[in-house]
Amino acid sequence: MSKTNALPVFDISNFEDYNNCMKFETNFYIRKFSDHVSENTFIEKPHGHNFYLILLITEGSGTHTIDFLEYTVFPGAMFIVSPGQIHQWHVSKDVDGYILCFTKAFFLHDFDTEKLTRFPFFNSTFSSPYFKLNALEQEDLISKYQLILKEYKNRGLNYEEMIRIFLNAMFIELTRLYPKQNENAPKFGHDLILLNRYEALVDKYFKLHRPLSCYSEKMHITVRQLSYLCKKTVGKKPSEILIDRIMLEAKRLIIHSDLSIASISETLNYNDSSYFIRLFKKATQQTPEQFRQSQFEKYTLSQDHLFPFL
Repeated sequence: MSKTNALPVFDISNFEDYNNCMKFETNFYIRKFSDHVSENTFIEKPHGHNFYLILLITEGSGTHTIDFLEYTVFPGAMFIVSPGQIHQWHVSKDVDGYILCFTKAFFLHDFDTEKLTRFPFFNSTFSSPYFKLNALEQEDLISKYQLILKEYKNRGLNYEEMIRIFLNAMFIELTRLYPKQNENAPKFGHDLILLNRYEALVDKYFKLHRPLSCYSEKMHITVRQLSYLCKKTVGKKPSEILIDRIMLEAKRLIIHSDLSIASISETLNYNDSSYFIRLFKKATQQTPEQFRQSQFEKYTLSQDHLFPFL
């Protein structure tokens, strides 16, 4: 598996057909998945996005890896990839479905700033990015995709607003399905909004190793309240959420860069690389080098009937 110093992070305008097919500024994109695949096969390595990606599979098979968790691709599988997540596909040549991409700014144009975080699949790093739809659920989601696609193509009066309305309807429908598929998913609306704020702060400051009091002060709550919030919503301590984010970044650097373990330790502000190695092993049951080797072996296994993209 080839490694580079920087993992690519794409925006919507990177898609091959962007300027020739249904141009829509840089904030929204929808297309049949088979067409999207044929135009964008050049994107073969793991990468991130600065936008949300929603995919419904109607044909084909394969795997979809999102932040080191592998999911099966099959008709009825639906995936939601959020900005910052790292993913990679290995799918069969007959794959098809609908792909939809949008930026946070596009969706929030007609809604308040916390609208997205109220949906359970957007509000936490602990949210599952995967749905398994039955035939009726799949048909309902396809109909919503088609309504959006129609608006996207026809460009009628206030079509952008109409697309956002249909997107919101799609997300409401998925919210109804989410608890059925994620029995242990948190169900605390306001608390999840606060959890999302904490996670956003963690995402911004995790390399600085700031004490929990710095986070709680920015949230205008006490450390005790922060601890109660995290335990209530996701069953973890605030410090565990912070370590999880550090370890996720460590995994990304170990796999998707050619940096040495010592350099990765420095990048994450651990001056003592031996301490970083012990911390990583405690969290993953592997040393960083063992993790790198195991992932390398995993991704270099022969998959003659599959091809990677996106």
